[in-house]
Amino acid sequence: MIAEPHKQWLSARGIPSDLADRLGLTTVQRDGANWLAIPYRLDGELVNRKYRLTSKKDHRMDKGGKLCLWNSQVISGVGEVIITEGEFDAMAVMVAGFERVVSVPNGTSASESSDPFTGNAYAYIWEHEEALKGIESFVLATDADAPGRALAKGLAAILGPERCKFVSYPDGCKDMNEVLVEYGPQEVVRLIAGAKPIPIAGLYNFSDFPDAERVDGMNTGISDLDPLMQIVLGSFTVFSGYSNMGKSTVMNTVIANCLDRDVPVCVASFETAPKPILQDSIARALLGCSFEDFPRHPRRQEAYAQIEKRLKVISNSLDEDTDIDLETYLDLARAAVIRHGCKLIILDPWNEIEHKRNRDESETDYIGRAIRHLKRFAKRYNVALWVVAHPTKPQGKDGPPGLYDIAGSANWANKADYGLIYHRPDKSVNKGLLRVVKVRMGFPGACDEIETTFDEQTSRIVGYA
Repeated sequence: MIAEPHKQWLSARGIPSDLADRLGLTTVQRDGANWLAIPYRLDGELVNRKYRLTSKKDHRMDKGGKLCLWNSQVISGVGEVIITEGEFDAMAVMVAGFERVVSVPNGTSASESSDPFTGNAYAYIWEHEEALKGIESFVLATDADAPGRALAKGLAAILGPERCKFVSYPDGCKDMNEVLVEYGPQEVVRLIAGAKPIPIAGLYNFSDFPDAERVDGMNTGISDLDPLMQIVLGSFTVFSGYSNMGKSTVMNTVIANCLDRDVPVCVASFETAPKPILQDSIARALLGCSFEDFPRHPRRQEAYAQIEKRLKVISNSLDEDTDIDLETYLDLARAAVIRHGCKLIILDPWNEIEHKRNRDESETDYIGRAIRHLKRFAKRYNVALWVVAHPTKPQGKDGPPGLYDIAGSANWANKADYGLIYHRPDKSVNKGLLRVVKVRMGFPGACDEIETTFDEQTSRIVGYA
């Protein structure tokens, strides 16, 4: 039997006494005070009781009582079940007309990072494991505070986020009982009906994605190549070709074009000495002058100054005992981006950095992991990242290599946004092929090839006339 003061307390919370009677609530005397007792049953048997003082917030349970979900008899069949963080929140949901509602026996002090599958914080859930497996969906109506969010996260992890929804309370309310008192049962109905699916990382609706902006790029500086590919921020380009074909000359043309547009560049150059070879090669391309004219060119110092200002070099030539692995390279590239605003990042060549594979990691797995790091870097820092990667030596193969010929892994072909190949069929002839062999869908360009030549008067790669 429920004492009159407890009936009045329940009424103030919007819970009629006849509902409380039906649910087995009673008034009991303990330790010289009247407590409102809430029975917990499991498989029809009374296994515990929660006691509540209404004069102040004080909760107790039967010593040695079993923890389980309150009102667990409604967990049967399929359909949807609502889970609250307190019995009175569950009763508030019942007042709004929902019968299939349960409450956890206690909240959680666990942080959101705690593993719900270890420890005893969620042991009560496993008391109903088989019955819960058959439920189609759950509405998690936990409290709108940090412990409540942690509880919802733990419940979703156990029950499966694909089956769980969450509710968003009106301002000033942190649970369903407060919503009932403040706004009435119709608002409780609206919240339950409007519960949203728990987000699942990696699984989205189209509406979750921002509208895609048009992908624009910057010209490469090789006019015949520009319709086929661009320098696109956030992209990953693989550039390949057999050794001593002139890939560095192509890169110098691209770098000079960026510097001429005041676009900062960072290049990791391990096969070419920074000074004087790399510096002078880029300076000649920047000035558009021949090798013979360069020493007396009137703007040579101006070109050096532009290179000093806009071009940053990653190198271990000043300390050859220093190994540069992928992590070190990305740290240095990050510094170049943040400190100097570099937008084109070049690693030339891939095989010259120190490669540290994990134990039992194959070369293919390592390269796949490395490329993921490189692509993540390009997107995070909004830079165009180019890697020069050598193919394996030709063995009876005629013609230019492809991305699948790059040593180590097919990931070079599969994961590139752009794939570019430079090839000279006859190294004694000043004529080469630039082949765009990969353009990711949505990026400007097309797979095709152009004939090129090295213009000795401008020190740049140009289209072959």
